[in-house]
Amino acid sequence: MTAAVISSTTGVLGMWDGTTDGKEHGYMDYATGETNVNRPKEHKIEVHNIRNIDPKPTLNNNGYQLVDIPTAVTTEQFLAAKTKEGKAFIEDVYFKECGKVIQEVTGGVDLILPISFRMREQKGGHQSTNEKLGSTEARFAPRPIAHLDRDLPTALTVLEEAVGKDKAQELLSKYDRWAQVNVWRPIGTPATMWPLCFINHDRIPEWNYDSHVGHVYSSNDPRNADRGTKSYDCVVKHDARYEYHYVDNLKPEECLVFCSFDSIPKFAIPHSAFWDNNAPADAPDRRSIEMRSLVFF
Repeated sequence: MTAAVISSTTGVLGMWDGTTDGKEHGYMDYATGETNVNRPKEHKIEVHNIRNIDPKPTLNNNGYQLVDIPTAVTTEQFLAAKTKEGKAFIEDVYFKECGKVIQEVTGGVDLILPISFRMREQKGGHQSTNEKLGSTEARFAPRPIAHLDRDLPTALTVLEEAVGKDKAQELLSKYDRWAQVNVWRPIGTPATMWPLCFINHDRIPEWNYDSHVGHVYSSNDPRNADRGTKSYDCVVKHDARYEYHYVDNLKPEECLVFCSFDSIPKFAIPHSAFWDNNAPADAPDRRSIEMRSLVFF
């Protein structure tokens, strides 16, 4: 018997809560742990199940989309990505799969530049969102802090790293819109514990990177090795007009495709792992892979 699809759940995630010294921007030294960033403020949220939303959000209209496209990569092959050979396999086989997913979801784009991928795993139960933004031990765990991967300056940095400054300027002159598009997929078992939450800001026409995002500048950041250089993290500020969406029991045969940066801010989707109050106590630990590409429309 097929389980009933729930319409919504409740949970908790963290958002920007300013700095200890009142400065506009925060900083974090990963080598020493020194920071002026307040711990994220926990927000209780109601999260609506995308499976029950009609019409469903799409990447072209809303910046994110649920996609039912399986992968040929096995659980064992995903988990082997920690090795040099396994990483090369993912960057070859899985990156090509994700490119096809992006082409299908967008209806066809001119150029897709694969950038990086990240594996995440959460072991155990409730991890408070009231944690330091720069927690080194949480590097590969689900991030229960609402964020954007990049804004315009930090996206330009990774573009220039990928193709060089001259080619980057050529692409920016040629295309009116570009984005970092992520393909997010559970590994092995459904993502029941710590599901991914999308923060919909369609009701906030003035939403932009300046008004609704805080910056945490970093030094000695170990994450640069696998995500590319980024001078600061983009942590999302709370707004009572936000709506929250997720997918109940997202299966490994499905994936979520979303714009973690977009040159048109309305399509940039803040996102976060969140603690689902209704997750079964015996839910399996969450394992996921997120592949990132720069896409030119």
